[in-house]
Amino acid sequence: MKKRVISAVIALAIFIPLIALGGMWFRLAVSVLAVIGMNDFLDLEGKDKRPKYVNGIFYALVLLLTYFDIKRESYYLLTLLLPMLAVIYCNNNKKYNADDAFRLIGMAVLIGTVFNKVVAIRNENIWLFIYLFLTTSMTDTFAHLGGSLIGKHKLAPKISPNKTWEGSIIGGIFGTLIASTFYYIMVDSSVNVLGLLVITLFLSSLGQLGDLFFSSIKRYFDKKDYSNLIPGHGGILDRFDSVIYVSLGLSLILSII
Repeated sequence: MKKRVISAVIALAIFIPLIALGGMWFRLAVSVLAVIGMNDFLDLEGKDKRPKYVNGIFYALVLLLTYFDIKRESYYLLTLLLPMLAVIYCNNNKKYNADDAFRLIGMAVLIGTVFNKVVAIRNENIWLFIYLFLTTSMTDTFAHLGGSLIGKHKLAPKISPNKTWEGSIIGGIFGTLIASTFYYIMVDSSVNVLGLLVITLFLSSLGQLGDLFFSSIKRYFDKKDYSNLIPGHGGILDRFDSVIYVSLGLSLILSII
């Protein structure tokens, strides 16, 4: 626990100034996190599974998708084309094949798109950005606390043995109330309160689903964490699993309303 707290404090000390600053430096920092997240996923199978140039292609594509906003259709086409061409160039089914290519293409598109949306949300409104992270962090914190205190019924024992229905419900309730209160005070006090609560509960639930989705990937590869980059917390994808789903959900809602 001590290691976990120290890591969190150091991470906050680094990123709070970057979040406040915004602009190019924040975009660059998030892009670096995206590349590290892709590296976490590439390393699940082992570093020797693919030729090094294949990893390099995916690092470059994720950086491209995260950092730049214009002509995204071209970037998506590149993300499809280059990894598939690499299958032909590699010509070694044991090292890198079409199955590998499509799996990694999917993750590259997901990571690049989501981290780009994180930047876009921060640039639109810093308070909206904080609302996003409050939704995920408060849901996760109170789900863990509630599950530890009164959790009895397993939520998804084959994927995440420690998660319980009781913890999930408590996390959803408190995550929704805290994040909604923040949104009402700091973002828009004229918002329909019931609508805000419903949307925040939806995002809170998405965050928990994101956690389970990325946990299922780890279980498939028989890994506890994606990496040990952040002591006590795991890798970038371990910390951003909920954020990935909530960012997509929030971006979808903002495009509709």
